[in-house]
Amino acid sequence: MILQSLVDYYETLARQGAIAKPGWGKYKISYAVNLNQQGEVIGILSLEKEVMRGKKKVSVPTTHMLPEGVKKASGIRPQFLWANAAYCLGLPKENKTVDMTGDAATKWEKNKKRSIACFETMKQYHLDILEAVHTPSAEALKRFFTTWNPETAENHPVLKPYLTTNLLTANVMYAVEGVFVQDDETIRNAWDAHYNQPSDDAVKGQCLVTGKIGPIARIHPNIKGVRGAQSSGASLVSFNAEAFESYGHSKGQCYNAPVSEHAAFAYTTALNQLIADEKHCKVIGNTTVVYWAANGEEAYQDLLHSAVFEDDDTIDDETLDALFSHIQKGMPFDFQGVPIHPDTPFYILGLSPNAARLSVRFFLQDTFGHFIDHVHKHYERLEIVMPQQYRAYLPLGRLLGVTVNPKRKDTKGKPDKKYEKASPLLAGAVMRSILSDMPYPQALYNGVMLRVKADQDDKDKHIYKITAEKAAIIKACLLKNFPKGETITVALNEESTNTAYVLGRLFSVLEQIQEKAHEKDNGRGKVPDSEKNRKGINSTIKDRFFNSAAATPGWVFPILLKMANHHLRKLNDKKGLKIELEKMVTELEGKIEMNGQPIPARMNLTDQGLFILGYYHQTQKRYAKKEEK
Repeated sequence: MILQSLVDYYETLARQGAIAKPGWGKYKISYAVNLNQQGEVIGILSLEKEVMRGKKKVSVPTTHMLPEGVKKASGIRPQFLWANAAYCLGLPKENKTVDMTGDAATKWEKNKKRSIACFETMKQYHLDILEAVHTPSAEALKRFFTTWNPETAENHPVLKPYLTTNLLTANVMYAVEGVFVQDDETIRNAWDAHYNQPSDDAVKGQCLVTGKIGPIARIHPNIKGVRGAQSSGASLVSFNAEAFESYGHSKGQCYNAPVSEHAAFAYTTALNQLIADEKHCKVIGNTTVVYWAANGEEAYQDLLHSAVFEDDDTIDDETLDALFSHIQKGMPFDFQGVPIHPDTPFYILGLSPNAARLSVRFFLQDTFGHFIDHVHKHYERLEIVMPQQYRAYLPLGRLLGVTVNPKRKDTKGKPDKKYEKASPLLAGAVMRSILSDMPYPQALYNGVMLRVKADQDDKDKHIYKITAEKAAIIKACLLKNFPKGETITVALNEESTNTAYVLGRLFSVLEQIQEKAHEKDNGRGKVPDSEKNRKGINSTIKDRFFNSAAATPGWVFPILLKMANHHLRKLNDKKGLKIELEKMVTELEGKIEMNGQPIPARMNLTDQGLFILGYYHQTQKRYAKKEEK
């Protein structure tokens, strides 16, 4: 289904004129050999451009539409109109120096002989294809091949200045008096005729993708751009050992899984274009994720990208709200003049590197409406009261960042990039669970609980034990993974009698009592002690007891309640506040007693999550009251 979906996508884009036709592809080229009408080399054109990489400017090759390159496994195999300097000019990969002796000189001579052989093969390849082509560009190129001497290429005055540059290893193409040869329509037609001509040794069979009879691809083109894979590309389909071959399919690497040459070109071209699209290709952990609509409309990609991955306000919350509303009703949604239909087939593919091959981490296929509905349900589970809100929706990056140690050296100064340090396996699993509306991976819940236990409040470093993000993830996981009949709400649930939840609320109230008992007047009114002016308290009960209160409440809470009585006595001059706080403690203790069970000696991870939610909700209500005042 993966290959079939990609082939269909290619055909859709081909009808729209938005992708390379068979026999052509986009390739990165650094230089062009500039010829005159007589086929003489008159210059080298640099095609590189400067881009910012971090804080530095670097030169990178530019992309050009060129005849399809061959996948070189071994041996000498020429390409049409472009290749490396060995094929195009007969130059070895390394420049010979005057001090080169011994093994180094022997190695250079060997490479030189091979580069000459590469050029001669390239020469014959071009002369054969262009035999009947007589345009000025074709004639100039043929004259070049018949007159150029690869044995003395290093001594050519035009090439000498470039022997110390990356010309020897970069991709090179041809131009005639500054005009690229591939722009000649007659030359393009000659290549198309050559490409579409079946080879004498072509093996025909039924394509597993299209079902049609045709030439079977012996080697599939490479997939390029997958994070962690070889820069030259990696294979999605390949066989290179007898152990992987079926009986009667040992004549070529890919005959074991017969895919026609057209289908192989189509799926690789479509996939390479998707990966090259930085706007819609996302790297999550070690997985490169691409996604596309069957109709080829980019608006679908824009919406999913913003809804799931981005936190940059590319698409505002109002637009996403409208999208979710329309999808729920099964209605088309107008996005920047493009009608978005919920029933449009949509695909999401995750790829990871595996040596020279690619492994499929996941492949999700459904309607766009179902995917968006799953994302919406995920956000509904995440919804929680927040003291300060950046976006209504918590994107995947911020979600994963919560599981990362904030004190990691490689995240300092880059809080927005913390998600890149999240577990690669976790990242992919979380994304699949969101898009498929499946339970969240247990590692997500455990990771957040670990951070709650490990982190301590540090305002100077913007590190907090309990954050809205942590609470939101705990809430979502409890709703999806551990449904127990307990009502888990967005804000404080004052009706809940769940012991774990009530204990969390009680802890927040006890923390408030301690805080009020140690307030001091600094001339600006009563304010909580800060780290600088705190005298009567060295650490809060949150600092000392939160983790143990969540895990072993039966042992900790008697101690905390006794401390609270001591703190309340400090509020004798604030009768109204003291009575209010005592009433809150009594009320919460009463809710626990209603269950007819003592405070549990221990609580499991699920109950600890409810404890954290109770604490968070109660604390947020306290902050909300302060803001109202």
